[in-house]
Amino acid sequence: MPRIGINKKLILSHPHFSAGAVVFAAFIGMFLAPGITNSYGVFEEEYENLYSNNGTMSESTGSSNTSLSPAIAIGAVHLGTNYLFTTIAGVLCERIGMGLTTFLGGLMVGAGLFAAGFCTKVWQLVLAQGVLAGAGIGTVFIIVSTIPTSWFSKNQGFLIGVVHAGSGVGGLVLAPLTRFLINRYSLQGSLKILGLILVCGISLVSLGMATKPEELLDREDQENIDMVASNDDCSSTSDHKVASLAKKRMSVRSFGVRDVHSTKGVLRSQEFWYLNIAVMLAEASFYVVLFFLPVYSIGIGLTSEQGALIAGVANGATIIGRITIGYIADLAGNINMFLITHIFVTTSCFFLWFPAKSFIVMIVFACTFGLFAGSLTPMVPLCAVTLFGQNGLANNVGLLGIGMVLTTSGAPVIARLFYEKLGQNGAGYGTVALFCGGIYLLATLSILALRICVSRNPWIKI
Repeated sequence: MPRIGINKKLILSHPHFSAGAVVFAAFIGMFLAPGITNSYGVFEEEYENLYSNNGTMSESTGSSNTSLSPAIAIGAVHLGTNYLFTTIAGVLCERIGMGLTTFLGGLMVGAGLFAAGFCTKVWQLVLAQGVLAGAGIGTVFIIVSTIPTSWFSKNQGFLIGVVHAGSGVGGLVLAPLTRFLINRYSLQGSLKILGLILVCGISLVSLGMATKPEELLDREDQENIDMVASNDDCSSTSDHKVASLAKKRMSVRSFGVRDVHSTKGVLRSQEFWYLNIAVMLAEASFYVVLFFLPVYSIGIGLTSEQGALIAGVANGATIIGRITIGYIADLAGNINMFLITHIFVTTSCFFLWFPAKSFIVMIVFACTFGLFAGSLTPMVPLCAVTLFGQNGLANNVGLLGIGMVLTTSGAPVIARLFYEKLGQNGAGYGTVALFCGGIYLLATLSILALRICVSRNPWIKI
């Protein structure tokens, strides 16, 4: 089986350069793959105009669109397939390597978007942009979001935050780029162009996907042991002290709070299910908020330009949040920060978004939401490392995607039903805010249960 990635000899001879190349490649991968998902709101607006016309018969679909817009189906399937393939890709990369798996994911993304450029019916777009492109994005995401942790034993939160900030930057750049391409080359032309851009870009990203070789890890272990021996008297360097140092150094690749080394062991752990429930709920609500911010803003009387600005501010705040929250997590503990951020997100949905009737309040909510909710994606692999260690990280994080298939597919549809059924008298807008806040509240309670399960000491770093 051919292997794609940084040459092993280059890694061993230039480890620092290789580590930097991996982080840079992962950032670009996040910029391209999840970035295009974060830009879906632009496509949804176009699909709304094309395939629904105030409850009249849609010419393209041949069916009546009196209740639920078909545009939401494309996005819901896209998200659901995305998370389904994080699970499949997590297993696949253990067999054929991260580089080749990333390359295959890029082919699927490019082929899906390019094929969508030829689609004229909703069901065709569901298969192309929803299933095929969504599968590719999920495949790329699980690798680029987890691979940097294998290279660094310190400042993991900060580095993962930097990498995951790429998706926020991607949303800021690709959304206006998509709008420009649509205006210049039409919707179908823009899909074809974006498909070509993503397949070329992700193919290059796959060349930088490589885990740290065991030889390099062993070399660093020995260097740390030698450092202890050189700093202390030889007689005082006990076997126990050397063994403890080696285990501490190896904790980033082998040991977590729960010393499990198999998929079956992870699935049997109580901590996994608390984390799984929290992630599947929080991730679903996160995308509902991002997708609905422009529509919600217009519904409370703001202009479409103000709605676009609010959505842009939320995306921009995720960039800052992922980096700063990741840095703080290095100091305070990953699970601790996971809990704190979701307390803030839940509070903001109930006390900022729900009563919001002005542009200023919506901007404050967008900043608060983006800053804290955006940290979800980097915190997931960090919490997984804390609980189960580095070994099999992509597979462990991929297992969390199974539950997200249902929630990320269903939550936007439910929210859209609230909006379309109750929105005419204004109740629908508030219902969407309460719906998202309720989901975040349940996610926060699950994280609290996880924190208590790991340790009842509120002051311990974990």
